[in-house]
Amino acid sequence: MTTKTEFEKVKQYLLKIYKIPYVNTIINGLGLILGVLIVLMIFLRIYTRHNQEQPTPTLLGMAVEEAAEVIADNNLRIEIADSVYIFNKKPGSVISQNPEPGTMVKKNRRVFVTINAKNPIKIEIPNIVGYTLRQAKAILEQEGFEVGTLYFRPDLGLNNVLEQRFEGKIAEPGTRIPKGSKIDLVLGQGMQGERTGIPLLIGLKLNDAVSRIIEASLNVGRIRYDETIITHNDSLDARVYSQYPAYMENATLGFGTRVDIWLTLNQARIPKIERADSVNTMPAKHADEIIE
Repeated sequence: MTTKTEFEKVKQYLLKIYKIPYVNTIINGLGLILGVLIVLMIFLRIYTRHNQEQPTPTLLGMAVEEAAEVIADNNLRIEIADSVYIFNKKPGSVISQNPEPGTMVKKNRRVFVTINAKNPIKIEIPNIVGYTLRQAKAILEQEGFEVGTLYFRPDLGLNNVLEQRFEGKIAEPGTRIPKGSKIDLVLGQGMQGERTGIPLLIGLKLNDAVSRIIEASLNVGRIRYDETIITHNDSLDARVYSQYPAYMENATLGFGTRVDIWLTLNQARIPKIERADSVNTMPAKHADEIIE
């Protein structure tokens, strides 16, 4: 009975306060704001569920038609951002995508893809005979070609291009071949037993490592990836953690020797090695250590 009486007193007191004009206005205003916030939260929850995020599917390696079907099944949109030609990739297949596989996106998001052209673009072979290896490499890359295998024969013109070849035949300047093709080079190896230093490749990305090998008058051997490499983009971001022959200061190799490399995305596997600034070509009689 006492509790009920106290409750009534509190109730009457609160009603009395509520009847005060400015208090009434404040309480009503706060009630209105609270009501709006509740409605807004309910709306945002419904809207967020409607636009719930989902992982981007993997499209790499798929034919563009198949990729379009997968994108449609996931309520996304596909857009071809670029087309390139890579001779060892399936024509018409997806070679890169943005966002990357597994990225959380909302429905109706556009996924940009780069596909491998079905019909390769053909361009003219430049004349690089007489240029040095470095000059020839720069010209070929600027024109859209790659340096292929390096061959050497005795000639006073050390590292000068004596012949340019494509698919085992002389590559006549002006001949049109697929863009991105590899041009093999026949180079002079000198007449005094010249050799070349071993480049330090540890920590380099694939393209940089390949470039360093070629500029050292060597050939790219086996390229191996560890278990961290899954996609094409992974292979581009990976770094060299091992090479054979191993880098040794003042050690030399014969021109054209193949250099194998192993790549990873795991930084812990990459040794900490002080990097050399350059690789020099030297006569064998000046070499402190020779590797066959």
